[in-house]
Amino acid sequence: MFTLSSAALADSIRIGNHLIATGDSAGHVIDLVGKPDRKSHAAKKKGETSGERWEYNRDHKTIVVTIRDGLVTTINQHAN
Repeated sequence: MFTLSSAALADSIRIGNHLIATGDSAGHVIDLVGKPDRKSHAAKKKGETSGERWEYNRDHKTIVVTIRDGLVTTINQHAN
C-alpha cells in the first residue's frame, strides 16, 4: 500500500508497513523493501554528486528513490 498521490515528491513514503525517508541509507532501503526493480544513473545538477535512481514497481505505481553518497535524497511516486 502506498500513501502518496500520483506524481508526488515527498520526504517519506510508506510501503506496506515500512517507512522510507530522505536521509535513510541505501542499505536500510534494501533491508526494508528489497533490491530495486531497476537502477539507472541519476541526473546531476550543478553542485550535486553523481547518484542512482532506484525504481520500485508496486500496486500499479512506480516509486523512484534517488540515492546520492549512499543516502536517500529524493522520493517520487507516480501511477503507471
